[in-house]
Amino acid sequence: MSPSYADTVKLVEDNYGHWEFDMRMKLSCKGLLAHIIKPEFDTLSDRSTVQWKTDELKARGVIAGDVSLIYQVYIRGATTAAESWRMLEEQSNRNTLKNRLLITKKLHNFKMERFAVHVDQFKEIVLQMETIGEPLDETRQLVLLLGSLTDEYRMISTVLENTPKMTLAYAIQALSGVEASDESSTGQQKTYVAKKSYDKRRFNGKCFYCKKAGHKETECRKKKADEERGQVARETSDYAFTATRAMGKAEWLVDSGASSHMTSVRDKVVSMKKLKMPVRITIADGRKIDAVAMGTVGLKLMDGTSVTLSDVLYIPEVDGSLISVAKLAEMDVVAQFSKDKCVFRYGDATAMEAKRCGNVYKLKTVGDEVCRTATTSRKETWVLVHARLGHIPFKRYEQLLTMAYGVPRITESVASDDVCAGCCMGKMRADDYPRHPEKLVKSAGVLALVHTEVMGPMQTRTPGGCTFGVTFIDDYSRHVTVYFMKAKSGVLSKLKIYKAAMENATGKTIKPLRSDNGGECTDKLFKAYLNGNGIKHEKTVPYTPQQNGLAERMNRSLVEMARCMLYHEGIDKKWWAESVNTAARIINRIPNSVNIKTPYEIVNNSSTSRFSDL
Repeated sequence: MSPSYADTVKLVEDNYGHWEFDMRMKLSCKGLLAHIIKPEFDTLSDRSTVQWKTDELKARGVIAGDVSLIYQVYIRGATTAAESWRMLEEQSNRNTLKNRLLITKKLHNFKMERFAVHVDQFKEIVLQMETIGEPLDETRQLVLLLGSLTDEYRMISTVLENTPKMTLAYAIQALSGVEASDESSTGQQKTYVAKKSYDKRRFNGKCFYCKKAGHKETECRKKKADEERGQVARETSDYAFTATRAMGKAEWLVDSGASSHMTSVRDKVVSMKKLKMPVRITIADGRKIDAVAMGTVGLKLMDGTSVTLSDVLYIPEVDGSLISVAKLAEMDVVAQFSKDKCVFRYGDATAMEAKRCGNVYKLKTVGDEVCRTATTSRKETWVLVHARLGHIPFKRYEQLLTMAYGVPRITESVASDDVCAGCCMGKMRADDYPRHPEKLVKSAGVLALVHTEVMGPMQTRTPGGCTFGVTFIDDYSRHVTVYFMKAKSGVLSKLKIYKAAMENATGKTIKPLRSDNGGECTDKLFKAYLNGNGIKHEKTVPYTPQQNGLAERMNRSLVEMARCMLYHEGIDKKWWAESVNTAARIINRIPNSVNIKTPYEIVNNSSTSRFSDL
């Protein structure tokens, strides 16, 4: 059965591209496509047969039937379908001044209506520009599409502008998704209105906010009053940080869609105060993250000018820094965007200037230390000491001062609301392993009980090719030794190294070794080595890691401390092994909750731990 062409496209003044495609498909379906091909390019058809001449008349009729009256004038004198086709092609694709002016006007006046229709119109303009010999490359097409969007698409437009390696296909897909989401939300809203009278029946449960019966949390008057006083976490929809992973620490991204200045670099922010309730930010991928503190940032620009940004939100979970155009507008600072830069003006004076880099505008500043000096003289000694000691708590630091040699002393007071980026990022975790009686030392002396546990596999391979680590913890002193491996099968070789080193240092021998039931600790070679050296093997019950809780918690502490150091200094994750090794060294030299002395002092029979080399 022949396909129906009820929605046929008629050739009019500005739709030749669509009409040509539609007509080719129609002729192809009817088996008449050869009739618009020039004879010199068609070597297969016999043009002298009766069937050919009959089909020739059909092809001419199909073409003539799908052109408007003004175009029928041009093909009345044509004797073949191919001749009709050439005449229409030449007339529609004439590269005249009138044609060029008409299409160029349409290009510059292109504004959005409904997005589904908008995309078709956009493709039509691109096709017309190609027919007059001025094709648009993908970058110009993106500029045309994003520049024609209405205000309701402003937020997603900002996200797309800041996305690296943006493609036209991805932009169209993202914008189509926004329209579909809006239509879905409208439908849900209508459904809600229809059910409103039904939902107004009295609620007999208890409010989760004020704990009173008779209403829901969404209807709670106390919650609404608290929100007005700022006592409940605020939520904003700032789409940001989509292109900042490639940014340096001294670069700030200009964004017209964000309502606040934001940064993830702790060292940039001074006079920082922890927020009583976090400010919730929605980022481009839909995740919601919290701003945990607010402070002031001093920027020293490349031309020597100093600029101070106030009320900057500190958000440790994202990379980069963001300047809010809306926030500057509140201070009467005007942003003027051009194709290569963004100029910020205060009155008649130029405050600062951001250069365009790809699809974003970046404000380059001098390094962090210079910026902070331009704004404040506050000493940051505790920040440095805290980082060098593996981000230990301040109370543990105070205890360490009385027990170790060479620990740097700080002169300023440490505020209770000081926020550390490394700690925020590195110490987020699930529930703890229970301590219970395990907090107490169960062994009588050094090496009387050794715990071991494998950590990994890590997501990132070290430069040496390692993805696993194995820890050995002396139960009596809590001294930890860590080795790194390419595979779990290396546990036995690391145990031999640990045994030789510890027994030589302490003059004692390992008694029991406690581990889980992993295959690396239960194979024949491992068992034979333990039996040959008189070491008793204590294994936990399967699927009960809490029985080896000391090793589990130690591994967690090592990883947390290492992660804090990596985040704080912005070091690549491939150096995780070096960071874990440093964490183990620090843990062995700081006090713990079960001994008066540090692990290093107990194992090495030393009176003090030394920190001068840190």
